[in-house]
Amino acid sequence: MADIKISDLKALVVDDHIIIRRDLEQFLKNMGCKHIDQAGNVNDAQGKMSKEHYNIIFLDWNMPGKSGFNLLQQCRANKTYDDVAFVIVSAESDDRYIIEALKAGATSYIVKPVAESTLQEHLQKVLAWIGKRAGATRQTA
Repeated sequence: MADIKISDLKALVVDDHIIIRRDLEQFLKNMGCKHIDQAGNVNDAQGKMSKEHYNIIFLDWNMPGKSGFNLLQQCRANKTYDDVAFVIVSAESDDRYIIEALKAGATSYIVKPVAESTLQEHLQKVLAWIGKRAGATRQTA
């Protein structure tokens, strides 16, 4: 297992609400993340993802046009994103959404509104997941 620090991560926050994006970015900066990009919709996110490899992508489930869940499904069908952690950040709190997201390959699921302490708790688990993936990738290379 590779030792991954939050300061090493490249993060992308995808949400159609700018306040949510800014809050998540600020929380991540407070925790030591230095490279954070934002996208207001899935098309913008895909453009950024084609130019940059992110370690972690935060996705809102419900957005105009293509949903964050659609992007998750698309990415999990592509081996390029096998080592990328996807965290769904959504107001959808019903268990069926959480189960569906995790079955589709989400690494974690956070219900809005997001408290910094909640994000930090989830991020510790996600860092462990990224570390395991990074270690596995090195062993097979």
